Amino acid sequence: MLRLLQGDVGSGKTVVAMLAMAQASESGGPSALMVPTEILATTIAPIAKKAGLKVLLLTGGIKGNERDSVLDRLNKGQTHIIIGTHTLSYSKGY
Repeated sequence: MLRLLQGDVGSGKTVVAMLAMAQASESGGPSALMVPTEILATTIAPIAKKAGLKVLLLTGGIKGNERDSVLDRLNKGQTHIIIGTHTLSYSKGY
């Protein structure tokens, strides 16, 4: 299922997306959330973790072995949600 959620700032897009991703994880499917900035990605990731979801973070600031580790865990299905910036579009293995 591919969906694009659009709305004004502060309208609850992130909450709606998180609820949909939580539902998908209950069905065994992974989800990706692409956000415009690293700051937003690093803010949202802990919120998803508090909800009991396995979360990976992938942004332009994550490089080298750490990036390889994130992609390896993603490919092995060791996560429910990956949250990142436009880097998600360019990541080999995803």
